[in-house]
Amino acid sequence: MANEERDLLQSAHGPESPHYIQNFHHEANPSQNHVPNRNERPRVQRHKQYRTQYTNSPQLTGTDRPIMQDISLNFLPFSTPKYHITVHVCPQSLTTRPHRGGTDRTLRNIEIDEERQYYWTSFEPFPESVPFTCQPLNNTYITLDAIQLALTVSCNENLNVDDFRITGKFKKRVEITTERHAVGDQVVSFQPYFLRTHKVYGLLLDFRFHPGAEHIGSREARQLSLSLDANGNANKNRYADKHEKLRQCITNFFDILFPLTLPGGDRIDIDRDFLLTTTTQLSLKTYLVGTGNKSKSQFLGVKRSGPFNEIPEIPLFCFLYRPEDRPLSHDLFRALRGDTFRTFPGMQSMFRIPFDETTVTGFPISDYNTDEINAVTERVVSQSQGANVIPVVLTPFSKHDDLADKQQYWELKHTFLSKRMPIQVVATDTVADRNILKWATSNIALQIFAKAGGTPWQVQPQTKRCLIVGIGQAHKYSNGKFSRYFAYSVLTNSSGVFETVKVLGDHHNEDRYIESFSNSLKRIFEEYSNEYTHFVVHSTFAIRRRELESIATLLADLQERHRDGYFAALKFDDRSKFFGFAEDHNSCVPYESTLLQLAYDEYLVWFEGLQYQQPSVSKLIGNPVHIRFTYPQSGLSSEVRRAFLQDAVNLSGSNWRGFNAKSLPVSVYYAKIIAWYLKEFENRGLAPIDVAHFSPWFL
Repeated sequence: MANEERDLLQSAHGPESPHYIQNFHHEANPSQNHVPNRNERPRVQRHKQYRTQYTNSPQLTGTDRPIMQDISLNFLPFSTPKYHITVHVCPQSLTTRPHRGGTDRTLRNIEIDEERQYYWTSFEPFPESVPFTCQPLNNTYITLDAIQLALTVSCNENLNVDDFRITGKFKKRVEITTERHAVGDQVVSFQPYFLRTHKVYGLLLDFRFHPGAEHIGSREARQLSLSLDANGNANKNRYADKHEKLRQCITNFFDILFPLTLPGGDRIDIDRDFLLTTTTQLSLKTYLVGTGNKSKSQFLGVKRSGPFNEIPEIPLFCFLYRPEDRPLSHDLFRALRGDTFRTFPGMQSMFRIPFDETTVTGFPISDYNTDEINAVTERVVSQSQGANVIPVVLTPFSKHDDLADKQQYWELKHTFLSKRMPIQVVATDTVADRNILKWATSNIALQIFAKAGGTPWQVQPQTKRCLIVGIGQAHKYSNGKFSRYFAYSVLTNSSGVFETVKVLGDHHNEDRYIESFSNSLKRIFEEYSNEYTHFVVHSTFAIRRRELESIATLLADLQERHRDGYFAALKFDDRSKFFGFAEDHNSCVPYESTLLQLAYDEYLVWFEGLQYQQPSVSKLIGNPVHIRFTYPQSGLSSEVRRAFLQDAVNLSGSNWRGFNAKSLPVSVYYAKIIAWYLKEFENRGLAPIDVAHFSPWFL
């Protein structure tokens, strides 16, 4: 199974859909290791001594569902109430940092004798230093460093050297090998962390699988990393399986490693149970479809009421295929027309588009080499005569195939895009397998409709007149340094409607790039200032410090000049170190839209999760998303922050790559997809293209 719909075959139909993402996700449980079913799992008995009372955000009212849920954060808090750390310090002005190989010193800001200044610090004596007894809250970084050192010492003293390693460049963690397999190792990491909502230190635990180089992406590797189950299907029990792996590690290693001895001699105990926190709920998404109707389901809403906006100009759908694949092209055509499966009623019924001999044409392509791709592109362009044409290309390859076949896919996409023509690629394997095609058809149709200029649905926004600016990057990094800086923006409004893509900066010199980045972003705000009052920037965790600083400076200036609106920047990470479990449910999956506050400006949000109307989990649920407000760092009320978080959750329902795709807001998700395309084009020596297309070509 391989095509553009592969990663979103979680289909329109929820629990009716079978294992829709076979062999795509990269984590799972091995068949040879028995995992008890839900009835075999013992219920975890919990005490709630660390249960949060942090209720800075207002709770929802007027809802017919629970507004609070206990979530076990993957965090073991320290249970010792008082402890101290001995650190050796010397004022920065009195000495310099030694060369590599000397006593390690770190520059920290500390208050001593009611005077705060920078000191060189070390847990070992060094020339001109004096010992200082540090309280845990005197300097968070010193305390975390001390915990990391104590944990490392404990591992060195109590574990074999081959059973653990220290990893992480800036924020170090200890990885303990829990199981070894022929294809790689399962590990659990321990990372010191300060949970600001509780003002408590502890350890974050996370499960990972490290495959051998030759086994990356293999079925067994994905099973061992918990994304595929023993049968090779998407592992809908991943939360419960991950919870079990972490609990087993605690059972096996707790008494060996703990308590820890801090620099200075104080011993600290740690809780055996994950921290139990009380969460609140953001609202569920409401979708706006045809004739002004509302729906809680994208698929059912569009099916009953039609799309929010129909295509302004009926396109010509041009099917391209190899001669031997002509029967498969007919199968795909009939499925899209609605003749084949009850799961999709057809383009006419669903999207109000005629899909017959008046709007569909096609012809064969002998091969997918460079010359043939160029020739067929010119033929389609000449036949279109300026009309709206959507090529639907049936190929024996896809972007997910082996490296040897990928070049053809990217050349095909690039050649048509250079003519400003978005295409729909469908792999022959998808069409040949009737069961896969059954669940893929609706998503193929959805992408075609959006590429043709239609708006399938909108989400009901929380913040009116708000422009969301998603920041994407496609920097080129080689030989240990950046050789090209390239950034762009994906513009949507708070109702999730795709506006356009704009280039922010493209330069080989970082200073020139940052200047262009800031100026381009400023022009966007000025261009849309008459239409929008509020502006929110969404970026991925990969964004660099200078870009964040540039965004914050610009937003601060705009906020000063426009007092009637809000300007904010949020950073999203769907692969963060944070996780959480609903231990009162057998699946351990929290409810969708669950909100857990980690600090004043940091949150953990489940963009997808357990459904209130459905007691069981029907698909693989993604990780919670860590969100941090990078601007402003203070000053926004809890109501405004909550509103911007709600808009982010709503935007996760605006993903037109597939029905029911809710993993990330489209501002961030689309930016990541575009970055992938642009990097692949450049890596394969294909000429730069104009990314600012009139439709979401990247679907």
